[in-house]
Amino acid sequence: MARNKRDIDRKDKQDEIIVIARALFLAQGYEATSMAQVARDAGVAPNTLYWYFTDKDDLLIAVLNGLVLASLSEYTQLGSASIKEQLVWLIAQLEQSKRLVFTVHARVEQSQTVQLWHSQFHQMLDHLIVEKLIANGLLKEQAIVIATAGTFIVEGLLTHPHSAQQRDSVIDWLIAQTFSTV
Repeated sequence: MARNKRDIDRKDKQDEIIVIARALFLAQGYEATSMAQVARDAGVAPNTLYWYFTDKDDLLIAVLNGLVLASLSEYTQLGSASIKEQLVWLIAQLEQSKRLVFTVHARVEQSQTVQLWHSQFHQMLDHLIVEKLIANGLLKEQAIVIATAGTFIVEGLLTHPHSAQQRDSVIDWLIAQTFSTV
């Protein structure tokens, strides 16, 4: 069925608002960015934003989903890369949006919307990691435990200052521990 102009305009405007919100959230942070500022930069009245998004958390989730989809698209191109290269890539992706990673963790206890998104994100990430580890010879039970430990390590790398050499040493250790059981 053909889409009418109003539907196309709505989707285009929604996408435009997401791009603007992403830039503001990454530059200033979620808390420092008001919906009024997003509306102003998008060229709409502040109350119009609520036609596109339920609330600020809904807008945050739209921004996060866009980032995840873009990253997943890139990830599929890493199929032949080593596990270390893939982990370094993942950490680099998360570092680019570190402010939003911190925002999600800060809002998880305050927003059911963010809590649900965070849970689904971890499930998706765990699934990708577990499948990769199984494909490299680990048993499913081992892969699940290592995926959880890997998530904790990646989150630690995001929250604590470190050099590239320290990051590589931690990743090398994780990989060595992972495959010493195979």
